Amino acid sequence: MPRHGETIGQTPDWLPHERPMIPGSPSTPDFPLPFRIVHALISVLIGVTGSLGTALISVNLPAIQGSLGLTPTQGAWLTTIYVMTNISMNLLLVKYRQQFGIRRFTLVFLSLYTVAAFAHLFLDNYPMALVLRAISGVGAAALSALAMFYMLQAFPASFRMGALVLGVGVSQLGAPLARVISTGLLDAAYWHGLYALEACLAAACLAAVLLFRLPHGVRIHVFEKTDVLTFALLGGGLGLVVAVLGLGRIVWWFEAPWLGWCLAAAVVMIAIASLVEHGRVHPLIDTRWVATGAFLRFCLNIALVRLILSEQSVGAAGLMNALGLAAEQQRLLYGVVLLATVAGVVVSATTLNQKTLAPQFLGSILLIAVGAFLDARATVLTAPVNLYLSQALLAFAAAMFLGPAFMFGIGQLLTRGLGSIITFSVMFGVAQNLGGLFGASLLGTLQTVRAQHHAVYLAEHLTGSDPAVAATLQAYGGAYASTQVDPAFRAADGVALLTQQLTQQANILAFNDVFRVIGIIAVAQFFYAALLFVLLAVRMKRQAAAPTPPPTPSKPASEPA
Repeated sequence: MPRHGETIGQTPDWLPHERPMIPGSPSTPDFPLPFRIVHALISVLIGVTGSLGTALISVNLPAIQGSLGLTPTQGAWLTTIYVMTNISMNLLLVKYRQQFGIRRFTLVFLSLYTVAAFAHLFLDNYPMALVLRAISGVGAAALSALAMFYMLQAFPASFRMGALVLGVGVSQLGAPLARVISTGLLDAAYWHGLYALEACLAAACLAAVLLFRLPHGVRIHVFEKTDVLTFALLGGGLGLVVAVLGLGRIVWWFEAPWLGWCLAAAVVMIAIASLVEHGRVHPLIDTRWVATGAFLRFCLNIALVRLILSEQSVGAAGLMNALGLAAEQQRLLYGVVLLATVAGVVVSATTLNQKTLAPQFLGSILLIAVGAFLDARATVLTAPVNLYLSQALLAFAAAMFLGPAFMFGIGQLLTRGLGSIITFSVMFGVAQNLGGLFGASLLGTLQTVRAQHHAVYLAEHLTGSDPAVAATLQAYGGAYASTQVDPAFRAADGVALLTQQLTQQANILAFNDVFRVIGIIAVAQFFYAALLFVLLAVRMKRQAAAPTPPPTPSKPASEPA
């Protein structure tokens, strides 16, 4: 029976800068410049593929719902089940790489993703669509790690930190790119065009990694029988939380009893999994580290930033839908967002170091606050051009935030020990995914509640006895004079048109409320994070100034008698 941590096979005689950072990661030999460029391009291809697939589904969900004849609840399950499997698989991916090797990891999960993508083109019924989205979530969970590993091969060891940031950052390009290209895909081949692009990109990734395989790394024995129990409990619990957050706003929180049962079951499952892990010699999750104040603050800050970054996916996108703007009218806006995202990734990667980590982290939060307050001035006359600056600031901040957050977590991991790499990988992904889902649910719910409040307030001030309201109704009814002869029907059409405008105005006012709330949260987090960085700097300064205790003199040996 092999022991935990025992090396599998022979370890090559690497140079110090070629040695893998941890078991399960590839070595980093000195490639010639053309090979480095190819590896960088493959990293971009894999990162964009992994994020573009789910973004295409999320952005074009109404079209897919219509083609499959789905209800809003059924449509929401297509995106939710993807996240459920994606967040759960992070529990096993690191161990799979460590025991079976980076090459087998690459081929198995990328092949799985490719097969699921092509199957979408032929199986278009709802049950199979759910199964395939779940499989896609499993496969896509590996793509972000592959993008990072290929980017590490593209740069020398002196730029390793920047390469990590670039590798993580390329996965941020999928969401804005999906909104730029979706209109053309739908016009060309309707929803089949979306799946065809995802399948072709997956096939291109598979071909690229077969032609340019990652170098071998170190393999060790890490799997234990108890991992199955932990994965079932913790993965199932996290999946139930995702289901509640993804569907709660659609079915409404207090009208679907199954939400409460799922949440209760999730708490029980996660609690049992934590107890199991706490008593293990080689735990999947380092519960003692997770329970420390520093790690909890780290996760909280990441979750809060992902929450306020929901301003783009929920706030700005919802506002443009409320304004009646078509996707074609938004393409240039998301082109600006895409360029700002690229700029944020590049700036973060080229400037990030120990001195700039805190300024980049705090600066990204401050830019989010500025962008949110700029959007809070929306009116019925707001056009995409009015959102260029605010959305560019948000996109730049989102891309720049990821590097410092990742590096700060790596710093904590190094102080704890690389044995907790699975804990860091899982919790970093959980904080991001749950923070984004909770943000979308919270802000979407807030917008719905505030829209109802504003609609009631506006309706109270619209009475038929008001001469201005009566004149408006008469003018709206007159617009139908050429098509509607009956005066009563014309008056009803005028009332319907006024109600439609009232609803639109109420929604815009509600989105302004959402933007203000996001700005306030961002400002509060800015001061909270700044305080944490100040306290950390003071503690490090005290430790550096503390005198080093003199070495304890060894006891002299006794003289022989």
